Amino acid sequence: MTSSPVFEGDFTLGTLRTTASHTTAIPHLVELLRDVPSSASAERYREAIVDGNILGRPTQAGRQRSFRHLRELYFLDPARPEFTALRHFWDIDPCSRPLLAGQLAFVRDEVLRASFAAIADLPKGSGLTSADLTAAVAAQFGKEMSESTLGKTGRNTGACWTQIGHLTGRSKKVRTGVEARPAAIAYAAYLGHLAGGRGLGVLDNPWSQILGIAPGRSLEALRDAHAQGLIDLLVAGNVVDVSFPSLGGEA
Repeated sequence: MTSSPVFEGDFTLGTLRTTASHTTAIPHLVELLRDVPSSASAERYREAIVDGNILGRPTQAGRQRSFRHLRELYFLDPARPEFTALRHFWDIDPCSRPLLAGQLAFVRDEVLRASFAAIADLPKGSGLTSADLTAAVAAQFGKEMSESTLGKTGRNTGACWTQIGHLTGRSKKVRTGVEARPAAIAYAAYLGHLAGGRGLGVLDNPWSQILGIAPGRSLEALRDAHAQGLIDLLVAGNVVDVSFPSLGGEA
């Protein structure tokens, strides 16, 4: 990351702190999107979780909490282009689902973003503790959170990064590598487009960091997505144009 992008329109990095008390719940998102068709309205997602209890929560309050947390992190609303694009790439490549969900959660939740500082430069195979993640969050929000809340963030964000694919293990976490497949790259680029990025700038943003794209490989990554028909890419000299015809966006 060499510069900070200018976010435009309705796109902003979220200030939610859902992962201070809960995980990214990616297994629940997988279950929900398996049951609810991509053409469904926002209300259909609520009905599936709260009325239909698709997630098997034992109480009505638990169902409502699950819906609230998933909606906070993922919108669950086809009126939001971030969610519409998530569903689009979700159905194209099931193997990319953890990184797809992780990117949107990362955009939405500032605690998850802060915790990534403990992971970003950690060599593959290195161990990581909850205390390490807690310290990363505390470095940004320590004056705003109680000790008990900070303690929970270490455990919860550890579970989050395990679900997303950057860590393995239960009590002892180990850094793993992630494979940024074309669908995840295309989604990162589309979010970058929504945020005002153009050309190679569609991958110059905070969430693209979690894809593990090597420095200087942005163009190659975009070419991988283009080769799969997920984006349109035109390179002429130093000019790079990226567009998303299936999502109605150009960059």
